[in-house]
Amino acid sequence: MKEYLVHQLIGTPLEKPAVKLRDFTRSLKRRKYPELQELYVESARSELAMTKIINSSMNCIDIGAHLGSVLNLIEKLSPHGKHIAIEPIPYKYNWLKRKFQNVEIIQAALGEINGEVDFYLQSHRSGYSGLQLHGFTNGKQNVKIIKINCVRLDEIVPPDLSIGFIKIDVEGGELAALKGGESTLKRCHPAILFECAQSGLKAHNVSQSEIYDFFHAHGYSLFLIKDWLAQNEPLSYERFVKSMEYPFQAFNFLAVYQ
Repeated sequence: MKEYLVHQLIGTPLEKPAVKLRDFTRSLKRRKYPELQELYVESARSELAMTKIINSSMNCIDIGAHLGSVLNLIEKLSPHGKHIAIEPIPYKYNWLKRKFQNVEIIQAALGEINGEVDFYLQSHRSGYSGLQLHGFTNGKQNVKIIKINCVRLDEIVPPDLSIGFIKIDVEGGELAALKGGESTLKRCHPAILFECAQSGLKAHNVSQSEIYDFFHAHGYSLFLIKDWLAQNEPLSYERFVKSMEYPFQAFNFLAVYQ
């Protein structure tokens, strides 16, 4: 019920007051962990970066659309673009399908190969759901394994559609999803806002060097979002690794073709 209410508020006049109330409530908890300040402002920085990257006719992809907050921003920034959103959880897919009627919504997971796969749906923390068991749960009774379709990104994106921006948050499965879209990356060189945290990488048996090397091999530089906004230098591999150590500089990074 809480998720549905949040989803319904997105894109309405009540969204901003609700976000302010949420942030005020969270600020009380944040006082206990002031060392995590960089994470507290990450969402605002991500939105600011998107406003600088996305123009009014850019075609965008939202991978792991969740409740639709990023997709809503994409539509606002690029009302004339053709957008694709991927969300594997059935009820979220249905919500998004009804709300974003001008977006192509696809119910699937992304990976390197096509086929039916197990998907770990966490009923109490659905944002941690994914192709591997990930995040903290209150026991396996809160995890439901469902069968979903897994597809390659290159088979979703039409070969004549130019993509300018991709956001991807799939709880550690980002590398496999991007490997399934290598042709699209090579053809379009989109800016990519992606989640990357040690817990998600560990769940998918992916190393930090594999992430860094993948982007480097495709001509991309990696940035802390604040560094890209300030036009600072991209991350070295050492800084990339360090940024994911406590007290964490980021959970989301920006990959830019250079």
